[in-house]
Amino acid sequence: MAAAYKGRESLTQSETARLSTFLSECLLVGTLKGFYYFEVYLRGREELLLHVYNDIKPPSNGFGSTTQPNSISLAKSRPTNILSTRTLRSLKLSSPRPTPPPLSPIDTELEKDESRATFLIAGYPRYKCPYVWLRSDHKRLIQNSNDQKVEANDPLKLSTISAWRTDDIRLWDIMAEIITLTLSPSPINPFQINHAYYESLPLEECVVATGAMMDFLQRVYMKDTPYTDAVYADIKHLQKLHFALYDELHSFLTERQATGGGNGQIAVEATMQ
Repeated sequence: MAAAYKGRESLTQSETARLSTFLSECLLVGTLKGFYYFEVYLRGREELLLHVYNDIKPPSNGFGSTTQPNSISLAKSRPTNILSTRTLRSLKLSSPRPTPPPLSPIDTELEKDESRATFLIAGYPRYKCPYVWLRSDHKRLIQNSNDQKVEANDPLKLSTISAWRTDDIRLWDIMAEIITLTLSPSPINPFQINHAYYESLPLEECVVATGAMMDFLQRVYMKDTPYTDAVYADIKHLQKLHFALYDELHSFLTERQATGGGNGQIAVEATMQ
């Protein structure tokens, strides 16, 4: 009895530590802007909203060519649906206990938005692992049959979520599966950056934004995925842009300092922090 209790206690501590890491990843990703296929927003410490744009075409720069997804547990029965009838049946019957609901109510404004599909990714301590709920676009993404009904509060059965307790699954692995399943055709690089976004930013903001995105993409690059090469191409592009802009910013602030406009070196260091 004592050994069994100790084992359960150790497992709980491990799950708590992993969930803490997951929430840190939510904080990291939730501050990023400039993705091509989606946008993210933090909603409290435990929730991340993932908005995947509907009907978006791959970019014409050659980095966004598409391919069919690899083996997935959440199959598309038609190009416009995420969940097939068979998958819905599996979703309802695979768990012997009630499926956990999200701890925040459905946002009616999100449900009305037809331009994007919204997913709630949450790491609630009471559940001890992440879950994902579809919060909009139910009619387009989920196929219902006469004998099957998926409630809005049912979590999606994703292979990454199923493997989270035993494998090295990161937040971006979960996001990649969602994006791959939602878009048709599926993008070869779900984390494709939006080049036009960075071109529209003021100089100082672009230096900070490219640095933050590089940090994130380097984390994604460390995982062996089918889109590793595409992520690396974006990293190289951002590096070139980032350091060119940094040199431009440094020159501008140095010139301003020389003309009595303030401490340029301090300003540059503050921008990079």
